Amino acid sequence: MANKVLILDDDADFNSLLTDIFEQADYEVTSIEDPLVAVEVFKDAHFDLVVTDHKMPEMTGTEFMKRVKEMRPKTPVIMVSGYLENDAIRDLISDGVGGVFLKPLNIFSLLERTNELLEEARKMDASAKAAPEVETTSNAGAASLDFRFRSFPCKADVSLSFAERLYNLRNFKSTLSLVGEPGMHYRTICEDIAGFYESKGEHFLYFDRTNFQAEKVVDQLNAAMGAGAERVTCVIEGPETFDAAQKKLAVDLPKGGGVFETFSVDLRAIFCVSGDLDSLFDEEVIDENLYILMGTAEVRVPPLRECANDIPVMAQKLAVDSFRELGKDSVPRIDQNAKEYLRKQPWNENYQGLRLVVRKAMELTPGDIITIDALLAASSGEKTVDEREQFMNELNRLGAEYIEAAWLLAGQDSQKTAAVFGTTASAVEQRLK
Repeated sequence: MANKVLILDDDADFNSLLTDIFEQADYEVTSIEDPLVAVEVFKDAHFDLVVTDHKMPEMTGTEFMKRVKEMRPKTPVIMVSGYLENDAIRDLISDGVGGVFLKPLNIFSLLERTNELLEEARKMDASAKAAPEVETTSNAGAASLDFRFRSFPCKADVSLSFAERLYNLRNFKSTLSLVGEPGMHYRTICEDIAGFYESKGEHFLYFDRTNFQAEKVVDQLNAAMGAGAERVTCVIEGPETFDAAQKKLAVDLPKGGGVFETFSVDLRAIFCVSGDLDSLFDEEVIDENLYILMGTAEVRVPPLRECANDIPVMAQKLAVDSFRELGKDSVPRIDQNAKEYLRKQPWNENYQGLRLVVRKAMELTPGDIITIDALLAASSGEKTVDEREQFMNELNRLGAEYIEAAWLLAGQDSQKTAAVFGTTASAVEQRLK
């Protein structure tokens, strides 16, 4: 029996093209141009796969996919679009999309991914039927949360618990410490925390050992207050690497002491620490004042080896970050064997190690499918620290801070900020993200 495919695209010509592609490949196709009609049709009929456009009137492809997943979570969905920002693609991957294809289409890749998704669905169905006596649960990951969380896909229980704990602690009064191993993506985690708040009065500022000096911190706080900040949360990464003056400054900030005595705005600090607090104190890496302060509300960041089911999704998101920069026409996808390989690695350098391997694998991949061979070649005998990448990351970070400071001074007006740099408001907003 032929597999049944629902195609949704409001562009009649492109809809017809998709229909021809799947019909010639022996699929049974139902073609619809109106997303509201498609929802009703999907309710009353069985489909093995859904292929949807993203930009449509009345309902986006993302909204349609969520309706589909609410009704039948196991139905695979492929998203097709003329253009998508990297952030949008990462969100789609987190929400469970099975494939993202940008126009003009690579027909071979589209049909190959379709076949893979249908085969994966068949295997899952067969496994469920083979063990009917075992009660199974489906973790929908970040999509099951009542808040947005992007730093972990939350397909593992430990990362899901981590996200929920952070959300429950979002209204901490003075300090919050994120304690993990080297290589964690603290900046992204703190951006998730910042996203918990809807008020324009909430401002987050980011510091590390390169810019955590009294003058620079005071300047950024003044800029935030000038932009209407009612509460400022200072994210302080790597306090264990600070000198004595910086450690004292870190203690003064959440207490409103020292140079911060004159600030009327509420000040909080999030400390991002690599290493066990007790060990750092015993080794005299942090002093008693900082140790007590950071221990007030401590949250352990789970290492990647404890979140095996998250790793393939995180790797796929990392591929999204680089595909345009590497000149690829479509978002590379990681095949099933490669996903299993990624799940089983210890990732001693956590997110940064995963990021480096995925980037190198993409450079070694001529097509748009990342295989286990490419991952093995990227992993074997390579340094885990790329000095050039570190340098470029530092330049990007400093550039982002410069633009953010100008944006705050411009009253969070993207148009005014764009005029300063001779660019567009959309380019400024993308850079701020």
